Amino acid sequence: MTEIHGLNELFSRVLDKGLCAACGACVGGCPYLTSFKGKTVMVHSCSLEQGRCFAYCPMTFFDPDEVSQAVFRIPRNLGALGQVRDVMASRATDDKIASKGQAGGTVSALLVTAFEEDLIDAVVLTSLVPGEEYPRGIVATSVPEVLACAGSKYVGAHSLAAVRDALNSGYERIGVVGLPCQVRSVRKMALYDIQKENLAERIGPVIGLFCNWAFSSREFNSFLSQRFDIEHVEGFHIPPPPANCIEIVTREGRASIPLDEVRPLIQAACQNCEDMTSEFADLSVGMYEGKEGWNTLITRTDVGRNLVERAVARQNLETDTFPEPNLSHLKEASLNKRQRPSVGGEPDS
Repeated sequence: MTEIHGLNELFSRVLDKGLCAACGACVGGCPYLTSFKGKTVMVHSCSLEQGRCFAYCPMTFFDPDEVSQAVFRIPRNLGALGQVRDVMASRATDDKIASKGQAGGTVSALLVTAFEEDLIDAVVLTSLVPGEEYPRGIVATSVPEVLACAGSKYVGAHSLAAVRDALNSGYERIGVVGLPCQVRSVRKMALYDIQKENLAERIGPVIGLFCNWAFSSREFNSFLSQRFDIEHVEGFHIPPPPANCIEIVTREGRASIPLDEVRPLIQAACQNCEDMTSEFADLSVGMYEGKEGWNTLITRTDVGRNLVERAVARQNLETDTFPEPNLSHLKEASLNKRQRPSVGGEPDS
């Protein structure tokens, strides 16, 4: 049986050790925690022996078999990509959507479909709001709001704080798009549901993004501000190997920066993460190396497959076969990340 502790233990195990992933789950449910300039900050001590902050944090403990049983109804699949129904290439059929999204715009096309099919009331996304210095989570309730959030941010942005906003607003079908650590967090929310809010029914579908690492938002912003007018930065793109660079998209054009120059800005928590493809999501979406304008799409659950089928039927999404050499390379990359230490270590007992 997993032991759930409170804020003091979260501070000593995660925050004080610099292992926070900036997922946002804790700051959305605790009055003693807040996000400040890209960091999770404890503003006051708390005497509770058990709390949502500790229970939902992806860095405190994570039992993959327990979560797999809850999500997939089977023990964890130890294959390179976790539990998989289908792996395919995909892209949005609407050029306006594809051009706004990362690579093929698959996530945006899926969310457009989810709203059109009345599968969700709201979705939690990461947004860089004009005039604000740091990306953050928002609750999107319309297609225009979804498209305004398109594109990868490559930073820990405390996005899951917006899950609490969505729950408090009374939404009953809340989609979530997040990084692997955030996917693990929302699965812990549904599994432990500290305040009995029916989270397993209210949160989903969960769309996970491929991720090898994310930058610390504060350090990355400082880096950018020394080189660009930060208000002119509109997006980011990391081309597939052998490019080994990050492209900064600004109003004036694109600038290329070697990855080695920005690797020191990666969050410490990312060094402990073993999950590249968000293996506990309903759907996982990432880059398709070697095929510009397309994504890699993994379906993992009936919920995920149903959403893809509806998107194809509405002609919002186009799919294609995923070549075996690409699949082998994807599995190799995923296994390479899995060699890192497990997130949060072994579950408490």
